[in-house]
Amino acid sequence: MLMCASEGRHWRYEVCEHDDGYLVQMRDLTTGELDEEFSTIFRTLPVAFAYAEMSAAYERYAASELDHAEDEQIEIEVETTERHFIDLSDRLHDSGINGIVVQAWERESQRSRNALLH
Repeated sequence: MLMCASEGRHWRYEVCEHDDGYLVQMRDLTTGELDEEFSTIFRTLPVAFAYAEMSAAYERYAASELDHAEDEQIEIEVETTERHFIDLSDRLHDSGINGIVVQAWERESQRSRNALLH
């Protein structure tokens, strides 16, 4: 279930419920496709939301750099969201786990169960 989302210039960073916590995934705003390479799972919703906000801010900043548009507000937003994420992550001891790693663990645990059954 989608909990919240934060939009960058080209991507939406969605925070969804997951068996292990909260999944932050990246969806293309034009095509609606998910980026399979980008996903992170957090144990706490505040940290997941802060990560989505920070990721969207970074993307907006990078897009403005490519457009050679100097916007002081975007730079302030990146710094603010980054500080907020780091503070929450440190206080809640939740740095997240890459979604690809979780998928590999799940595949391995299924493989291990099958191998133990004789």
